[in-house]
Amino acid sequence: MSFVRRILLSAVVILASMACTGTHALATSPEDLVRKAEQGDHNVQCYLGHLYLAGKGVEQDFARAKYWYQRVVDQQGADAKIVAHANFVLGMLHSSGKGGKQNYREAMQCFQVAAKQGYTDAHINIGLLYAKGLGVGRDYRKALYWWNLAAEKGHPTAPIYVLRLKKKMHRQG
Repeated sequence: MSFVRRILLSAVVILASMACTGTHALATSPEDLVRKAEQGDHNVQCYLGHLYLAGKGVEQDFARAKYWYQRVVDQQGADAKIVAHANFVLGMLHSSGKGGKQNYREAMQCFQVAAKQGYTDAHINIGLLYAKGLGVGRDYRKALYWWNLAAEKGHPTAPIYVLRLKKKMHRQG
């Protein structure tokens, strides 16, 4: 790759980071980030949740990630896409038990909120909970409904889930 392409790619990555996290999160100290998050900046709260979730620049800490994502969800006025993302991540944390006790019912609630806000990965996870009977009764028809919905919205792996479940349901009669 040429030097010019590397520079352009670096610029695109930096601009994308600024768009995703807001300029508040960049070029500030960790103390400034925490202060802004505590003051209610939902972009910074989400950013801190991501840092702790991934262990980027901080020690990975699922409980702290959960705390910051929950702050985003509980706060009024946060952007709907950020709230949907925060709910999805909280659902993943609840379903995995990372950052606290495993709770499939809480996971389902988080996924349902994210799904209502158009987060198709949440549709997939709702379907998985129904297909496996985790926190809810096993219900292949409901799983199929959620996976079909995700497929209609363009989720890349949803058609695979739909096909596999239809085959399984056909074999079982």
